Amino acid sequence: MINYSHCKSVTVLVLLVLTPARSVEKRILLEGNALDELRAVISEVEHLKTKISSLETQLQHTDSGSSYIRWGRTSCPTDNELVYKGYVAGSDNIATGGAANWLCLSEQPQWGYYEDNIASGARIYGAEYQFSEYHYNGGSKYFKQNLHDEDAPCSFCRSLRSSVAMFPGRLECFSGWTKEYSGYLVSGAHGHKSASEYICLDSDAEMLAGGVANTDGRVIYLVEGICGTLKCPPYIQGRELTCVVCSK
Repeated sequence: MINYSHCKSVTVLVLLVLTPARSVEKRILLEGNALDELRAVISEVEHLKTKISSLETQLQHTDSGSSYIRWGRTSCPTDNELVYKGYVAGSDNIATGGAANWLCLSEQPQWGYYEDNIASGARIYGAEYQFSEYHYNGGSKYFKQNLHDEDAPCSFCRSLRSSVAMFPGRLECFSGWTKEYSGYLVSGAHGHKSASEYICLDSDAEMLAGGVANTDGRVIYLVEGICGTLKCPPYIQGRELTCVVCSK
């Protein structure tokens, strides 16, 4: 038989109701310092749960995400990180050599060793919109304002989604993809000596301040479909192609 006279009097009443989708209901009645100790334990558990949740979020974002250039804009779409903004650039349009790809140069360059004279065989130029030659009012029907001869900005963006792709000839993404921005397919002119690549210029394109002078350099033209090997329909002769940048 248990001798209850040698036991410290402690009355404990614990009621726990646990459900997978509901909070825990607890009723605890304790004597002495036990209640304060239990509260401290509960507080520490809640702190650890918050810390674990934060670490899980950081871990998810460490190995995920993708980057892309938003051509013609100095900002990134909502829920995207702006890494930097800068200037659209590339080889001179009349050059017979040089690089074919477009670059988004940061507006905050850093220098290593340098010499202030033009002596290298490789060069890079800023990019300029060229729309008035073939399109009414400097392309304002396409880009909401006259952009002819204006200099083009860009922004380097990071999406938390793992894949980013540009879909030419589309304004909306395919099923399962999220739209970052849409616009018009552009490139250098087909008659120029320098090769270029196709990029997606935002339909709400901006211009750099003070860039209205006609200095050419890298030049930007709207891309039109030419029937023949390109199937018409669905494409139409002379119609400007759209584009959309999507993530998933």
